Amino acid sequence: MRLQSRFVGALVAAVVAFAPLTVRAQSSVATAEAKDFVGTWTLALESPQGAFEQTLVVKDASGKLAAEVTSQMQPGAVAITDIAKAGADLVLKFAGDFQGNAFEAAITLTPDGANKAKVQFDIMNGAFVMAGTGVKK
Repeated sequence: MRLQSRFVGALVAAVVAFAPLTVRAQSSVATAEAKDFVGTWTLALESPQGAFEQTLVVKDASGKLAAEVTSQMQPGAVAITDIAKAGADLVLKFAGDFQGNAFEAAITLTPDGANKAKVQFDIMNGAFVMAGTGVKK
């Protein structure tokens, strides 16, 4: 169990650390369509290793949404440019490479009241999923 926990922790760190190497897509969401998501969010997620926190910044970039994420494991900002709306949700996807293995990840924010959201952080299309909450500062 401890080995599995270390692997999952390493995978999460790798997702955040290596994502900027392969970001290619561009946001197609107009800032006006998702203005309630613009701002700095604290994402509190639960994992088998315990609590995991990320900071997500969603901002305007020439009329389109742009985003970046940081965490305790990877303090440098990771640019996320594949941003889409799915109903009321905001979906932020990115891809990376960890030791020659490509992976995909997605952060989904579902509105849950004023300046709050339910959060899902999905690695490899469901291979590892963390759920939690987001609060906009």
